Amino acid sequence: MIPDAAVAHYKQMQRLQALVVLAGSQLWSEVSLSDLSGSWATQVPLLVPVLSGVQVKAAAAGASYGAQTLADQGLYEPPQHFVNPSAFGGLASDGRTLEGLLYGAVPHVKTLIAGGMDPRQALGQGGKFLTTLTRTQVADAGRGAAGVDTATRNRVSYVRMLNPPSCSRCSILAGRVYRWNAGFQRHPKCDCVHVQTTQTKAAETEGLVHDPYEYFKSLSPEDQDRNYTKAGAQAIRDGGDIFQVVNSRRGLKPGGLTTSEGTSKRGNFGRNGPRLTPEAIYGKGLSREATLAELERFGYILPGGQNPSGVLRGQAEGFGQLGRGGTRVGAREAVLRARETGVRDPNARVTMTAAERRVFDAQANWDAVRSGRNPFTNAKNAKVTPEVAARVEREYRKHILGY
Repeated sequence: MIPDAAVAHYKQMQRLQALVVLAGSQLWSEVSLSDLSGSWATQVPLLVPVLSGVQVKAAAAGASYGAQTLADQGLYEPPQHFVNPSAFGGLASDGRTLEGLLYGAVPHVKTLIAGGMDPRQALGQGGKFLTTLTRTQVADAGRGAAGVDTATRNRVSYVRMLNPPSCSRCSILAGRVYRWNAGFQRHPKCDCVHVQTTQTKAAETEGLVHDPYEYFKSLSPEDQDRNYTKAGAQAIRDGGDIFQVVNSRRGLKPGGLTTSEGTSKRGNFGRNGPRLTPEAIYGKGLSREATLAELERFGYILPGGQNPSGVLRGQAEGFGQLGRGGTRVGAREAVLRARETGVRDPNARVTMTAAERRVFDAQANWDAVRSGRNPFTNAKNAKVTPEVAARVEREYRKHILGY
C-alpha cells in the first residue's frame, strides 16, 4: 500500500495548489475585455509573490516527506545534503520568469477570440488556462524538491504514485521503480508524486508496484474510452498491449491513421512499412477475427500477452552504454557496486551518465592535448595534429565553458 506520508504529502500539495488557484481566480476576475493587456498587467505583480511563496512551501513539503515515506516502509537512508526550498521559488519550471509565464493567459485569450470564439467565453477559457499554469508550477516545485531529496539519499529510488483519475500516459508510467536520476515526466495538470523506496523488492513487498491493467479495469467503459481513446480502449479490451497502444499516439501522423512509434530499426514494429493506429484498424470494419489479426500484425497484440511490467523489456536494468550487456566484467562489477552502495566512483566512466561522460572526456582530452598527447589513440608518440587539437578545444568550450 502507499505510505501514509506520501498520501499526506499529496493532500498537502492539493491544498497549496488551491490557495494559488483561488488567488489567481480573484485577480483574473478584474480583467476587462476592453483592455485585456493593460488590465491583466496590473494584476500580474500581485499574483507573482503569492505564487512564488507557495512554490517555496511546496518545495519545503516535497523536500521533507521522503524521510517519513521511507520510514513507513521500515526503511531509512539519511540525506547527504539538505534541499534549499527557496531555490524553487520565483521562477517557472521551464526557466521563464513568473511574470512572463502568468502574462501568457492574455495571448491565449486573444488567440481564441481571433479564432472566432465569443470574447466572454474566451475570457473564461483564459481563467482555466491560468489555473493550469499555477497548479503546474506548484506541483513542479514540490516534485523538483522531492527529486533532489531522493538524489541526496544513497540507494534510494522512487515509484511514481498515481492519483486517479489519471491520464493514459501517467497510468503506464506509474508503479515502476525509477533510479534517483530518472526524470519525472509530467504534463500540465499532472498531480503524480514520488514515493521513495530503496529497492525493487521493497517496492513490491510494500505494494507500491502498480498494475496499469488493473487501473484500466477499474474504470468504467466510458472513462476507458475517454482516457485511452475509443479505439485504443477497445484494443486493450481485445488483448492489446497497453504500452504499445498508448505509446502509438506519440508518433501520430496527420489524419491519425498511421504512427511512427516503434517503426525504427530497433522498434517493436520495425521498418515494415506504415504502421496503422488502432483507430485505422477498427475503422476498416473487419470481423472480430480479422481485426485481432490486424492488431497482432501491427504490433499491438504481442506474443507475451498483457504483462503489467511490459512484454518487450519489462523492468530489467542493463549495464550502461559501456557495459556490453554485462559481458565486460569490470564494467558490470562497477555498476553493481554502485547500485549496492548508492555511490558512484567519480572517475569510473562506466557508471557515468552520457552527459557526465561528455564533460569528463572533454576535460581529460583537453588535458592530454595540453601535455602533448593524442587522446584518440594508444599508439606511442602519436602526434597531436592541428585537426585533433582544434576538435578537442571545440569540445572543451562546448562542455566545460558552455559556449
